[in-house]
Amino acid sequence: MNQSLLLEKPSHLSILKHDFLQELIEQIRRADTLGKYVNWTDELLLEQFIVSIDKEEHSNKNINCDLLNQLLTNAFFQAIGSMIAKKTVQTTETYVHLKNKEFSSAVVVCGGVLVLYSLIWGYQSFGFLSLQELIESAETNIQNAVTKASHYLDF
Repeated sequence: MNQSLLLEKPSHLSILKHDFLQELIEQIRRADTLGKYVNWTDELLLEQFIVSIDKEEHSNKNINCDLLNQLLTNAFFQAIGSMIAKKTVQTTETYVHLKNKEFSSAVVVCGGVLVLYSLIWGYQSFGFLSLQELIESAETNIQNAVTKASHYLDF
């Protein structure tokens, strides 16, 4: 188990029940059309978002991590889009364009309004220091998008 997750052990079970993490797991499972990660536990999937020195060294040696990184990056922004849709009760579309390893982007349109545009610098290194940091990043993006949508839409 990742050292970062071990540090979070006391609240580990409760944090896994966070709405965003549940949505993120759902998006990962939905995107895994080949079933490569069907036997992975939810905890193991979430652990892939946590950056550690060991993981970076392993990722640099493992070429197949590229597909997993693409899946995780896409699922993260799809989960944000889904949470925005739930909060605004508006039709939301999420586009994740993983153009190349250095420079990509994600866009969320809510009710016809561009509410989130994010540049992704190197999706291969897309990660967080802890689950709490992942949640905080997502919540900040969601709240900013909902605030922007509220200026233009009635909900």
